[in-house]
Amino acid sequence: MCGIVSLIYREETPAMGAEASELLKRLEYRGYDSTGASFIDKDKTIVVVKKVGAPSKVTRELKIPSYKGQRFIGQVRWATYGAVTDINCQPHHVRCKHEIVGAHNGNISNTDVLKKSLALRSHNVVSDNDGEIIVHLVEDAYAANRAAPGAVLAGMKAACKAAALSEALPDDVLLMIDAIRKAEAEAEGSYAAAVSDPLVPGVFAIKSGSSLYAGCGSDQNGDFTVVSSDLTSVLTKTRLLIPFSEGEGVWYTENRYVIFSLHGDIRLSVPKLKRSKLNVRDTGLDPRYKYYMEQEIFSAPANIEELARLYFGDPAEDAFAAFFERIAAALETAIDAVGALSSQANDRDFAKAYAAITGTPVFAAWLASFKEYPSAAILLAGKKTGDYRSDEAQLLTELARVCPDRREELAFLDIASLWRKRREVLQKCGMFTDLVNKTRSTRGTIYIIASGTSYHAALIASYFFGGMARMPVFPCNPGMFRSAYMNALSDGDLVLAISQSGETKDLVDILQEIAEKRPAVKRVSLVNNENSRIPQELSDFYLPILCGPETAVAATKSFVNQLVILYILAARACAASAGDASAGAASFGTPERELRSTVLSLKELLFRTLSANAGALDDVAKSLYLRSSVHLLGTGLIGLAKEGALKIREVVLNHAEGYDTAEFKHGPNTILGKNTVFSLAEIEATIDSMLKTAGTPEKADITGHELLKQRPDLIESLFSDYPLVFICPPDERDIRITISQIHTHKIRGANIILFAEKNADLELAVRGVPAGNERYRSSYIELPATGDRYLFVFAATVALQYLAFRMSELKMQYLDELKVADHGVHPDAPKNVSKSITVD
Repeated sequence: MCGIVSLIYREETPAMGAEASELLKRLEYRGYDSTGASFIDKDKTIVVVKKVGAPSKVTRELKIPSYKGQRFIGQVRWATYGAVTDINCQPHHVRCKHEIVGAHNGNISNTDVLKKSLALRSHNVVSDNDGEIIVHLVEDAYAANRAAPGAVLAGMKAACKAAALSEALPDDVLLMIDAIRKAEAEAEGSYAAAVSDPLVPGVFAIKSGSSLYAGCGSDQNGDFTVVSSDLTSVLTKTRLLIPFSEGEGVWYTENRYVIFSLHGDIRLSVPKLKRSKLNVRDTGLDPRYKYYMEQEIFSAPANIEELARLYFGDPAEDAFAAFFERIAAALETAIDAVGALSSQANDRDFAKAYAAITGTPVFAAWLASFKEYPSAAILLAGKKTGDYRSDEAQLLTELARVCPDRREELAFLDIASLWRKRREVLQKCGMFTDLVNKTRSTRGTIYIIASGTSYHAALIASYFFGGMARMPVFPCNPGMFRSAYMNALSDGDLVLAISQSGETKDLVDILQEIAEKRPAVKRVSLVNNENSRIPQELSDFYLPILCGPETAVAATKSFVNQLVILYILAARACAASAGDASAGAASFGTPERELRSTVLSLKELLFRTLSANAGALDDVAKSLYLRSSVHLLGTGLIGLAKEGALKIREVVLNHAEGYDTAEFKHGPNTILGKNTVFSLAEIEATIDSMLKTAGTPEKADITGHELLKQRPDLIESLFSDYPLVFICPPDERDIRITISQIHTHKIRGANIILFAEKNADLELAVRGVPAGNERYRSSYIELPATGDRYLFVFAATVALQYLAFRMSELKMQYLDELKVADHGVHPDAPKNVSKSITVD
């Protein structure tokens, strides 16, 4: 939902434009209505270039890579306030009372009131965009502070003294921090922003309800600080993050930063840099694929291994697990020390700092003891080639380059880092299972709260928990939870929040409200971005999704990983309810072994689903991509039906709805037979246009409406059987219901597409042509046999994702061939939707 980005070096660099372009393009998933960049050069001159269009296009058209600069602030826009026009693009360069440039991500909800107020204060607000408002507010407060700095400086310097900063802050920096706090007090809404005055050193960024990340590092241009709405874009330049929280701002230069509070008494601090836990991988497009959505669908099988590696113990490592436990505290300190090495400016210092950590008798003794275990020696030998899998893989790879003679040590560190992460995940899984058991024993209620795709995962979680563990859970989106359950919460309840980004605004609001109204309620989150606000600030603890960065707007691999983890949690709850004391622990009783084996089998299941059904799914996509509407009907699987429909709506832009199979007959079935889901008014308008184009005298007085009245056969030709997509798990009752509903609907004018495992009765129901309807068409997507209604969910998920992808690709090609401008159909970046929703 929009995105801002900033970069600063010590000196002006000719490479700033190229760096800026790459950072802007990494934000394209957050906004593509317009793109802008501002640069401050060595002469303190501000240059702003901006234009309607996506970063991949605008950076090229405006030649942004050619710009030089010492400071950069950029923005990509997903329009909310103000039409999509060049003047509403950000950043905004204001100079009514003082020259400042800035941009924001989010919304200022009292924009209309503030615009009038600013006009009365002699400000010329030239756009309709709320981002300009926050820049003018800062400008206004800063100009006032400069005119009368005495009292402000006294208070700010007292705060500096209280914070015991090692180096004093310049007066103009202190005045700007105070101005930002005053601007924040006037603005209402949820946003992040970055502003800079060319005469004041550094850049100022604030986090007030929207995501913002900052990191420090060094590259060929020197030391830098980078700030972005998107964590992945920061991690492409550095893994060392500046920790700052909601309600805080940061002032930064290329090698210095200070955190300041936005509300209440002014507080200043300089927290230590924190290494990101997110492993940046899969961020580039593999040459085998044309689109990220396709790549991310096909990467799902491989992600299963990563989940199994961390959500289960490994029997092969049992032998040395006790050894790691004995040295755990010292080992974790060493791993953290190695993790901080990416701040080193050059390879020589990098290697020297690494040697200081590992070139000790203690570390040598650890490695020697570790090699005495036969299984450990085998692991070490396999990893010497650089096949690192831990969170530190990227850093270890760099160390292997500069320290090629230390590969055995690096392999040891990778194995130890994996053990540490697995230990943490298993502990948290055990904590979650204990909370579930406690909630059930005290007759509390378990809620799963999520939005969009994650909400559909929550619906499927209720299918897993209710069926496998005989345990009710209540899946809700945030609005539903607030209206139906918030006031009914009790202290013994448990809330599981699911968010890929960890910053979903409506979910953030709910978790804050729960913390305020019912602080005793336990809040657990399931997130992909482990450094985001929900896991770090709003949860008692969290579980990682571990799918890596997801570039395509439509979530696919994160949804699969969510389902796998929810399946594991439900299975462990089931084992616990059956009296297995080891459930959820890092042990290997029979249930845990079987669960691990089942989860690992999903990799082959997903692979077989995609490889065996690609052709059949392509045929179905060709039959559907130009249909204006489709319903997906899940038998007992409303969450999967809704998710399949959402994928079609998101990337194909066709109307699609998901229902429970049996529920379709209670009203939605009116769409069958002769329906008018197409627009008769638009057809009339098209005929009018064609008649005018023809320009024949005899047709001059005929309208499209009159022609349709004279030729009812034209309307009749528009009617066709309506497509219904059934999703039926291998359950006897579900099969019986599905067969009944297929017969009920196909005789009323439905074409049937079925996703199911092989079943002769289902095939007869699908293939049979209704009497008198030779137009009837059917397709049976035969998913790999599992005989398990829970495992079926995973095969059906990737098949539906691939169907939506192919429909999108086909429709995009069709519209492009017709030269339809701005149609918005795209597998990776469809119009109007955003990867991370950070506004109300």
